[in-house]
Amino acid sequence: MKDRRNAYVWMVLVVLAVVAGMIALVLTMPPAVFRDRFLVIPHGWLRFLGLFLLLTGGISAVAYFYGRATRPMRAGRYALTAGTHLFVWVVIVLVFYPVVYLLGVSFNRNDTLAGSLPKVGNLVVRAGVLPNPADFATVQYGKVLNQTHILAFQWVLIAILVVALVGLVGATLARRLGSDPVRTERTQQVLGWTLFLSAAVLVFSVTPRQFYAVGPSGERVPPSIGGMVPLYIRNTLLVSGTTGIMAVLLSTTAGYAFARLRFEGRYQTLLTFVFVQMFPTFMALVAIFYLMSFLDLLNTFPGLILAYSGGAIAFSSWIFKGYLDSISPSLEEAAMVDGATRWGAFWRIILPISVPMLLFIFLLQFIGTYSEFILANTLLVGQERWTVGIGLRNFSTNQFSTQWGAMAAAAVLGSLPILLIFYSFQDALTGQYQAGGVKG
Repeated sequence: MKDRRNAYVWMVLVVLAVVAGMIALVLTMPPAVFRDRFLVIPHGWLRFLGLFLLLTGGISAVAYFYGRATRPMRAGRYALTAGTHLFVWVVIVLVFYPVVYLLGVSFNRNDTLAGSLPKVGNLVVRAGVLPNPADFATVQYGKVLNQTHILAFQWVLIAILVVALVGLVGATLARRLGSDPVRTERTQQVLGWTLFLSAAVLVFSVTPRQFYAVGPSGERVPPSIGGMVPLYIRNTLLVSGTTGIMAVLLSTTAGYAFARLRFEGRYQTLLTFVFVQMFPTFMALVAIFYLMSFLDLLNTFPGLILAYSGGAIAFSSWIFKGYLDSISPSLEEAAMVDGATRWGAFWRIILPISVPMLLFIFLLQFIGTYSEFILANTLLVGQERWTVGIGLRNFSTNQFSTQWGAMAAAAVLGSLPILLIFYSFQDALTGQYQAGGVKG
């Protein structure tokens, strides 16, 4: 009983010491000074590090003494767990800081990052760590969207897409709250396919003719580079989506052959795939450019898709082969005993249980090509066929200054498709499709 009381006393003393130390670090902070238009606190990073270490050590000590009072044998584990959790949360906040700042810049009425910092108010805002809330506006999104003219049927597709997305969110919440899992899963499948099909039709229906500005007398004039951001997103979705689908089609068949079949040259081909991955893509730029020029595929989506798909085959095939090596061949053997052919066993057994891996391969290639710049900039020379990476680069080619606000807004819009795809496929990515596949 006495040890428990002493532990609680030490907890109170640690809390008081930590609070006193943090207050002392803040009160003894040197005055901020302006340096290169920024408000700078001399050696401010040392103050932040001291506050972090003091808080982490204090929480770990409190957890330790709490463990001493309740479960003495686990006191050390309590301290380690508390300190680790706090460290992880700080790392998460720091990782998401660029995202928060990007969103803040995209809603800033100014195109510069440090042109008009406030002289009074919150120290964090005056230092430029966070954008000034007083400059909140949607003018940057207007710059990148006001030259886009959406047709009536495309508005219908957008409405269907939004309804399907909201339905997916509701179905996910209902499933977590205890609704019927079978019915909820079917609803999610229907909404997922609705979302995918409506997005696909919308992407294929958008044309460059829908992007123009209106002159003083009502005539159509060519759009600005910033006004074609939705077209760049559409082009990127078309190229990346097709590349991901081709990667899945090629890697599944090739990976299955390498994993299950034994043929002459199998080992040498696998080694070749490994050696190909050793060389970066830009080493083949001259050869790819010459090949696409010879095939008359420069400045075309098929040429860029073929260039991307060529590099995707080797890596994706290796991934799928490794996945199949972890699956027991008894699944296919049982199907072939029941009369299925080799292709039937692959189509009816292997592919259904490989859905998470297929989605992983698709997303891997989709994201890898979505942000790719060098190859796209080499093969695509027409503004109407630019992808997001090329379009974002041109916000910084102004001879006077970079259009940071419009660039941030375009980056936020360009990241939305990846967020939607990840959220739509998260259940399939984490699902367990192989449980109970083989009966004992």
